[in-house]
Amino acid sequence: MPQVLRPVDRLWRAGYPERAKGGEPVTIRRALAPAIGAFLLLATAVPAQEQAKPAPTQTPEAAMAAVAKYLSDEYALYLYESLTAQILVNESILERPNTPLAPKAKDSLWALEIISKSILAEGEDGQYLNAASVPAFFEDIVHRYLNTSHYWPDREITKDTRREHLAAWYSLYLMLLVGNATQEEIAKKLRNGAFNLDPGMLETGGPSLVEQLKKDGVLTTETYALVRIQRAGQAGQESLRFPSYMDRWKAKIDRAYETR
Repeated sequence: MPQVLRPVDRLWRAGYPERAKGGEPVTIRRALAPAIGAFLLLATAVPAQEQAKPAPTQTPEAAMAAVAKYLSDEYALYLYESLTAQILVNESILERPNTPLAPKAKDSLWALEIISKSILAEGEDGQYLNAASVPAFFEDIVHRYLNTSHYWPDREITKDTRREHLAAWYSLYLMLLVGNATQEEIAKKLRNGAFNLDPGMLETGGPSLVEQLKKDGVLTTETYALVRIQRAGQAGQESLRFPSYMDRWKAKIDRAYETR
């Protein structure tokens, strides 16, 4: 299980924090799963002709990029918890004999391993999560797949391309889960999860990251709608409604995995 190796000054903050100044990177120990593929497509550089142009201000790209910039510190730790939970879900699917969901579950684990490997760094006794690397990685994913000049949610999905679509969608899905979690939800997860930390600066009833960014003018009403998850139902049994472009993209990916 992950564990904190050493304290970091001023790690926990309310709202969306600026990066800790003068402190060491936040590092978390991780028990590695077996490597999935030597060549990680999402971690490669974007060819010159694919370099993103400046994002129009009211697009999914602009909205998601604004959120990605602040996925450091406690948000990075919560993202790691969410990623780990998704790994366990997909591993449990593969335990079912002859399940038709196996191809998608295997590719989901491949995608989650890409995300994990891309935000890990080598240490003396293993690999570690450096929270400072998380914003740059996810911002790159946003520009790579949501740029209007090469907008992946509108592309045709084939058996050959479905795995990369799934990996890109999973990255953005994790971002939205983290960005819409309340400070109380994050604090509870970090206290009771694998990290066993007490993020005391997070406020009970404090806003989510996307709500805070809207309050501070980083997100407009229009861009906030592009990153907001709508909730319905009682706590613990809520249904989550993602932005429409994410739902449409997921439906296309699911169809590409249907047994034929």
